[in-house]
Amino acid sequence: MKRTPVRRKLPATLSLTTSPRAEISSAEPDVRLPPGTRSDAHGQLVSSRGIRETTDFFARELTRLGVTVDQIGPYGARNAVVTRFVSRTPSTPWLALHVLRIGGKTMIFFVPRAKSAATP
Repeated sequence: MKRTPVRRKLPATLSLTTSPRAEISSAEPDVRLPPGTRSDAHGQLVSSRGIRETTDFFARELTRLGVTVDQIGPYGARNAVVTRFVSRTPSTPWLALHVLRIGGKTMIFFVPRAKSAATP
């Protein structure tokens, strides 16, 4: 009898790692990335620094740019550490910036702002 692999749902925070690069690039703001940040083979942004240094870098950068954000975390969820920056400035092309540390990698995700519905 042939066995099929068990498929498990990923938590919502981890499902971001499978987002296509096209979605990420449409939300990338004019925010500098930490030095040494690169795109991996899947097109995901990977910081060369740890979660704390990356989080501190973005906190300073967003303050410098005058972008008002709500910072949530860092906090642990399962085997990951997450920090979220939720934009309160409506002019940013991104709604949130997530910094995720899992499996020894610190990844950066920009969540695009929803397009507003046209009013008649």
